[in-house]
Amino acid sequence: MHGDESCLVRKISHYVALSDAEKQLLSELERESRTVRRHETLVDEGEANRLFVLDAGWVYTFIHTPDGRRQILDLHFPGDVVGTNQIAFAESTYGIEAATDAIICPFPKSGLRGVFSNSPKLTALFYTFAMIDHAAVLDRLRATGRMPAASRVLLVLLQCRARLRIMDPAYSDEFELPLQQEVIGDLVGLSNISVSNALKQLKEEGLIARQGRWISFPSEERAMKLIDFADHYYEIDTSWFPGS
Repeated sequence: MHGDESCLVRKISHYVALSDAEKQLLSELERESRTVRRHETLVDEGEANRLFVLDAGWVYTFIHTPDGRRQILDLHFPGDVVGTNQIAFAESTYGIEAATDAIICPFPKSGLRGVFSNSPKLTALFYTFAMIDHAAVLDRLRATGRMPAASRVLLVLLQCRARLRIMDPAYSDEFELPLQQEVIGDLVGLSNISVSNALKQLKEEGLIARQGRWISFPSEERAMKLIDFADHYYEIDTSWFPGS
């Protein structure tokens, strides 16, 4: 967190103005925190559901296919509430692993009672965030079935940048990509070699620039047009929210 400010409050304040009471409701979800290390499994498939706010670092959700291979479902970034799309189930249908060292703020399902009972606006936001995550997964499924390797990787990079800049506008120009190539590949159904070749191709074609782990888009409009990229994250329709 930045000082005493709730990471979740900062993210949600990007979309709507919050009252002091609503900020307090969200801050209650971040009362406890702990550090996790890269590759640490936070929740495994079939374990009891656990929810948390991601305060720093990146994590991902995953499942294993019948033949034992890993399929990554989604990435999560600071300010995300991880696990809310599993609250209907006693046991998690996916696993959660740290993609980087991270700080998480775990809370029980009952922690959402205060939010849902006292703020229709925040309830609408939590529902909207779940739908946004769903749309992002559908975009990657479409990419996996229809796009060549370079376009699949480009989609992942544009999605990462779009989500990161919600919390930090500086990422509008470039962002640091801490993911191993294996993780990118498991997101869009590619081998490590295919991801490496795709990154090389994107750089040669001027669609991305790389400086160490930092990624930028010198021809952003062309890159977005190439894969028909839609930013589902930075702006959302809040006109239907209670109180709007």
